[in-house]
Amino acid sequence: MKRSFVLFMMVMAFHISAQAQTDPIFTQYMNSIQTVNPAYAGMWEKVGIQVFTRQYYVGHDGAPLTKSVSFYSPIKNENNGIGLNIVDDRIGYEKKLTVTADYAYQVRLDWKTYLRMGLKAGFINYDNLLTQYQLYPDGIDDPQFMEDVHINFMVSWGIGAMVYSKDYYVSFSIPQIIKNDFQANRNNYSSLAELRYAYLIGGYLFGQQRQIRFKPSFMLKGAIGAPLQADVSANFLFYNKFWLGAMYRTNNTVAAVMQLVVLKNLRLGYAVDYSISQEFRKYQLGTHEIRLIYEYDFYKRPYTKRRYF
Repeated sequence: MKRSFVLFMMVMAFHISAQAQTDPIFTQYMNSIQTVNPAYAGMWEKVGIQVFTRQYYVGHDGAPLTKSVSFYSPIKNENNGIGLNIVDDRIGYEKKLTVTADYAYQVRLDWKTYLRMGLKAGFINYDNLLTQYQLYPDGIDDPQFMEDVHINFMVSWGIGAMVYSKDYYVSFSIPQIIKNDFQANRNNYSSLAELRYAYLIGGYLFGQQRQIRFKPSFMLKGAIGAPLQADVSANFLFYNKFWLGAMYRTNNTVAAVMQLVVLKNLRLGYAVDYSISQEFRKYQLGTHEIRLIYEYDFYKRPYTKRRYF
């Protein structure tokens, strides 16, 4: 059964690479959306770094794995922010490395509401070692798997905007707004199949008391040629120290989310996704996501805004 699952994952990886390049999925988006929206970079007064890993279908070889590092900082003028994102996506022998830099600029709409706009630019390296797949036990060669794919420095460029106050935020972004163009498409990779995903994300914070606060949030992710995905989550904050919440995703996935302030500048987040689809739930041990966040008040400002999203 395990071998059948691995074969399924390999075929799925080939199908994804041949048909449409997809963006990674994040469950803890409600605490940092910089990966998909450059307007978020430097939004808070502190310099920070986030280290993130997401392991799909724990216990199965060749299952998807996502690793990410994000850096962000306000510039001394707090209306400007910069960021850097490194995302390493792997499915079987398929590897996709995305490196992007962010710039954000903020304007004040009224005494409590702000508008942020951002630009994202960088490159994508894509590799798929198709010759490593063993599809048939009798050694029959498949002509579609006789050549590896190596494409470096594809252009990545995106835009984003968000409106926020201390109680709510609404974000819209297209992190990859262009399609890469080549004189000829590579075997098993179509540059024309890259999907330009758009993200609409929002949330609202209820409660003014220190003991407990409630924050519902949502994310809509869609592209032409791909099904619309919706996430709906409910999160509770206890004593400004501990987040606990749950999420439902429209691909028949539920998740539990938690985040803990370990030290003054250090936070640890964890999420576990579980498919409730009958076709997958008996073959998986869940998808696990860990996020480590360190932030430091580099500019020593006389005040800092509390970060709730």
